[in-house]
Amino acid sequence: MRILTGVGQGFHLPSMASIVSRHLTASDKGRVFGICLAGSHFGSIIAGGIGSLLIDFFGWRSLFHFVGLISFIWYLFFERLTDSIGRRTRVVFDSGGSSLENESLTESDLFIKKRPSKGVEIAPTVPWSKLFKHPSFWAASLAQYCGANAYFTMFRYFFNIYLNSFFYFKAFVYNVVPSLAIVFTSLFAPYFASKLLTHGFTVTFTRRFMESVSLMGMAICLLLVSLSSEFSVSLTLFTLAMAVRGLHHAGVSVNPHDFAPDHTGSVFGIFNAFSAITGFIGVYVAGLILHSSNNYWAYVFIFTAFQCIIGAIIYGIKGTGNRII
Repeated sequence: MRILTGVGQGFHLPSMASIVSRHLTASDKGRVFGICLAGSHFGSIIAGGIGSLLIDFFGWRSLFHFVGLISFIWYLFFERLTDSIGRRTRVVFDSGGSSLENESLTESDLFIKKRPSKGVEIAPTVPWSKLFKHPSFWAASLAQYCGANAYFTMFRYFFNIYLNSFFYFKAFVYNVVPSLAIVFTSLFAPYFASKLLTHGFTVTFTRRFMESVSLMGMAICLLLVSLSSEFSVSLTLFTLAMAVRGLHHAGVSVNPHDFAPDHTGSVFGIFNAFSAITGFIGVYVAGLILHSSNNYWAYVFIFTAFQCIIGAIIYGIKGTGNRII
């Protein structure tokens, strides 16, 4: 069941990226998508806060019931919303250029009326070869991997293992507090990036700046936490690291909208795979380090910080906000 849940989750972000790309202007795509990504962190607060209480009082199954229930409610709301939008009054044009108006046109109606007489229009093929040969794509992918490794492996795996093993605090504390920080910065980052753009900075500079600050900020926090032996200091540093991670949502996270505006959903699916693989590679490598060092966590934090620094340097040099395909 966990595997099936993960498979289903894999469609979420690429689909959301595609929706944003298709229905918003170029100037709004990055900002709106960054705000949408902040919603996932807000979900972590709900699951971490309410979930911790549910587990304490009703057992671990109650958390799955709760998440499943609110997911089903969201589905019903989304289905009703899209159905309502699809039936609004629209003016479309047939193949001859004549206008056709109908007060109850559905999405399927629009597809039939816009369909050319010689056949159904097929979506353009993604020029993968051109994308994969561009160094900026791989620079962005590396930054995505490094940041996700720090986020998923460190800030999800080690909250529950490191802090709980050494300090024995309630899960509510380290599940909610750091996630609150990243929600605020995830919402702030897209607006700050927009301000940079309106002040004359290029998209490339803005993406490089936001992502480099995010990766270097996490690296500094991880290096400092390796020297800490107090719960309050460790939690503060982890929270600061989560906060600077939120700047990523105005950096590499929205890059597919920049370099593949016509293929955002497809490209984001491949692009996001670099962050998904850290879920098992990062944890496995961390386990090897702990096993060979007699559970010396400082080595894990230093190794992760080193990866973030490498990612920041390479993306800061090769990253782009320009169109590739």
